Amino acid sequence: MPVPPEIDRNRIRIRGISRASSAFEFTYRGREIHAYPGETVAAALIAAGQWNFRETRSGSSRGLFCGMGVCGECTLLVDGDARRACLEPARPGADVQPRPALSLVAESSMESSSTLEHVDVDVLVVGAGPAGLAAAAAASAQGAEVLVIDERSSFGGQYFKQPAKDFNVNESLIDRQFKAGRTLYTEALTAGARFLFGASVWGAFGREDIAVIAVERRLRVHPRRLILAPGAYERPLTVPGWTLPGVITTGAAQTLLRAYSVTPGERVLLAGNGPLNLQVARELTRAGVKVVAVAELAPAPGPRLLPDLLQMALASPELIAEGVGHVLALGISGVPRLHSTVLVRCDADESGDRVARATLASVGRDGKPLPGTERVFEIDAVCMGYGFAPQSELPRAVGCRYDFDDARGTLRVIRDAEGRSSEPEVFVIGDAGGLGGARLAQAQGTIAGSAAATDLGHPPNPPQQRAVGDARRNASTHERFQRALWNVYGAPALTCELADANTLICRCEEVARCTLEACVSGDVRNPGSIKRLTRAGMGSCQARYCGLSIAAMSAAAGSPIGSDADWFAPRTPFKPVRIDELAAEAPPTVDPVNGVRPVDV
Repeated sequence: MPVPPEIDRNRIRIRGISRASSAFEFTYRGREIHAYPGETVAAALIAAGQWNFRETRSGSSRGLFCGMGVCGECTLLVDGDARRACLEPARPGADVQPRPALSLVAESSMESSSTLEHVDVDVLVVGAGPAGLAAAAAASAQGAEVLVIDERSSFGGQYFKQPAKDFNVNESLIDRQFKAGRTLYTEALTAGARFLFGASVWGAFGREDIAVIAVERRLRVHPRRLILAPGAYERPLTVPGWTLPGVITTGAAQTLLRAYSVTPGERVLLAGNGPLNLQVARELTRAGVKVVAVAELAPAPGPRLLPDLLQMALASPELIAEGVGHVLALGISGVPRLHSTVLVRCDADESGDRVARATLASVGRDGKPLPGTERVFEIDAVCMGYGFAPQSELPRAVGCRYDFDDARGTLRVIRDAEGRSSEPEVFVIGDAGGLGGARLAQAQGTIAGSAAATDLGHPPNPPQQRAVGDARRNASTHERFQRALWNVYGAPALTCELADANTLICRCEEVARCTLEACVSGDVRNPGSIKRLTRAGMGSCQARYCGLSIAAMSAAAGSPIGSDADWFAPRTPFKPVRIDELAAEAPPTVDPVNGVRPVDV
């Protein structure tokens, strides 16, 4: 059946990528929603203009936010099962409903698997982004048996994110970023690495016992070496209205665009700190979206930054050329680029179901808005990206030590030049260990993969040694590039400074700033104590978003974070899991002599 034009108003075409099949339908709140094979439930709903996914206990509307399975805000009931809509494939005839406000998990309509598979493997790589793919390719090339698992339905991670598997791809027409990811994945496959997509690590019981849930499978993976590359997630800015449907991360907008050929709306504002906002603004503009402005927190580059710009040009002329290309393209398209500018509030439409206006303001050196500089924009969506924070839950759960990066206000893993953590058999690479971008992550992956294989008696041959040597040089080069880049983008590390008293800091448990300030102004300043007293950090995102703000508030009250011991403790399960799935994961009885016999993947 032909799809009416209005249904496709948020679907676009990307050069070299096309939908392979005809549309089908599922229902949401009784409304017929058109979807295409390969789309997630979230992508199909947003393509249909449906941003309000559910209501909270207080009656507030919520929708997609992170777009990568971290926040849990988009959890819906799909045929009765609680599923994260940003990861759940749309399927014909599905009945999709909001998750009940007072229910954390729905009663399952599926029979859980009673079979618990045990998998022994030389090297387990968690994450199939630039770091994980490079590690898998290097370790496999040296003869190690490698298994890679990733939550997404395809490889690439946040940087190399690919079109959904049911899209047609013309290899000669797609852009360099798509191609680079596909080349790296092919290298890993050719070397012998195995991949398991749509698989979530929900627990870690030591580095040799990793609990995984995949489609109709329950696994306990027992690796001899563990390489963790789960990546990072975007830092939010907790301003009034940041929880409204239509306020999403910049990465979520890029995922909609590059993976599903769906735009977040017709008029979009981007606000944040860093080059990703420029890239996504250019990609949205190319797709026909009206980008009303790009608000950058950092000041405009001036003469004092010439040494850093020169360092970047020497370290990576290709990346500098890309950045200049983004700026020129946005200028030609008439997109305003506003420096020293911050998002100060978002306001809903008359129904309260979606963001409709965003207010920007100029800031001083301290990041505080300057009175009288506010500008209001009418928009369909706001994309925010104020830097990144590493996904540290899994490394910390297996014992990896972290310190605290005061400059960025995030945890930072303690690791050596090979990516080896304080646990010698565990490597933490890419942005999960310290923020450095895709090129540095890929170099770290090659180094760590080779080191893990060498540990297991698979030393590199001369070509592999040269590849590791090249990776070490590339890592050094891109570390210099990153230091210069963040000097250019230097800006105050804002978290909740612009929130008013009633602004929610913990969006999952709906804990407002005033409640948290009452804690830190008294004697309750430790994040763990604040969590127990207010429930902040107990929701689906497990403090990934509110934790940064709580840490900043604690520090401002005289109790700075000194190490990971002062941070929210990682808790199992790391991601939302149904009760019946957990029941199926009960540890087996282990023979004290013979142990557990593995089952092949």
